[in-house]
Amino acid sequence: MRKLLLSGLMVSVMAMPALAGLNYPNVSVKGDLSLKSITDTNVLKAKQDYVQLVSKLLLSGELTDNVGLNATLRNVSTQGNSDNADLNAVLSLTEVYQVNLTVKDIAGVDAVIGRQNIGEKKNALVFQSSAADAIKLSRKCGPVDVTVVSANGPAERDDISAILLGGKIGEVNAALARYEQGPGTDSTKSTNAVLDFAVSGKIPVACGINASLEYAMQSADKTSAVVKKDATAMLVKLGCSGCDMGVGKVSCGLTYLNTSGDENSTDDKDGDYTGINPSLKLTEIASDIAAGSKNDDLAYKTAIANRNAIVLNLGLAPAAVEGLNLGFAYGTYKLNEKDSAGETKYATEINLTAGYKASDAVSLSLLLAQLDPGKALSSNTDKATKIQAGMKIAF
Repeated sequence: MRKLLLSGLMVSVMAMPALAGLNYPNVSVKGDLSLKSITDTNVLKAKQDYVQLVSKLLLSGELTDNVGLNATLRNVSTQGNSDNADLNAVLSLTEVYQVNLTVKDIAGVDAVIGRQNIGEKKNALVFQSSAADAIKLSRKCGPVDVTVVSANGPAERDDISAILLGGKIGEVNAALARYEQGPGTDSTKSTNAVLDFAVSGKIPVACGINASLEYAMQSADKTSAVVKKDATAMLVKLGCSGCDMGVGKVSCGLTYLNTSGDENSTDDKDGDYTGINPSLKLTEIASDIAAGSKNDDLAYKTAIANRNAIVLNLGLAPAAVEGLNLGFAYGTYKLNEKDSAGETKYATEINLTAGYKASDAVSLSLLLAQLDPGKALSSNTDKATKIQAGMKIAF
């Protein structure tokens, strides 16, 4: 049944350009092409140069009253090839990140059915991924937004379910979410559960300070035959933007991440916080080192257990050059629990960025990053560096 639904959705996606010219005027086709040239050197002095080319196509349209279709296709190439690629080769690298039907107002309930993102940005500590076949049901119950999700996990019998509650308490946005992931076929494990609480709002001082707090508690009766999961994580963000300082508009931000670690690998409790599939990118290189892979938005699915991180961000949009944005980030990373050698210092990192919006369709970017490793990361004292130049064309 699922394959039949997906096949039907894909037929609809491929037919969208034709539908736009017939009886479906509300069909929208957008996309972008992103090119990055990257040179990086790790702490072992291993250097690599490569080009990353990402093309993305977004399609959306209203099929009938209250029924819509959304799809995101992406082709990612990280290696050059001197040979011409035939169409089959190109299509084999094109992945369907999202393709779903939206149905509005079924007795007051809105539904999204198909491949979709079941995570929320305010739940970054818990789960972020578009690669989930799911059904999401949403309804407004007075002042509270209620969302229920049921999704297939990446492996057999590890389905993901969630209930999300959100609303406003005065001027404060508040959200409560509980995610559960099944144990799969491993009988020594039990359901992985994360309870997540998030609040955000604006502090009315000066230019206005945007503030957010997310706190997550992870538990599982068994992560192996005898070990229980008991872990926590906290993410705090403070920031202001658009403050006119004469030379231009200034922005600043402070991010604090604290996640529990396992203090004793031989006891019956696992204190490493892992979430289910979190997505955090605090600074460029440190996030890359900790990541197992990247999510659908090419942000890092960061391994965030046993971390204490503080990151300062500063930005300037010079009044003299319209469309130019300059950025600076400084991050410090430590381990909450000592490693086997008794070390806690992980790394410090500096990022310098520049972005220029040439038009609504074309933008340029430049990144310079340097990481100074601590002994908990590497016994080698050589610095890691990254230089990245990019261009993005929207259509």
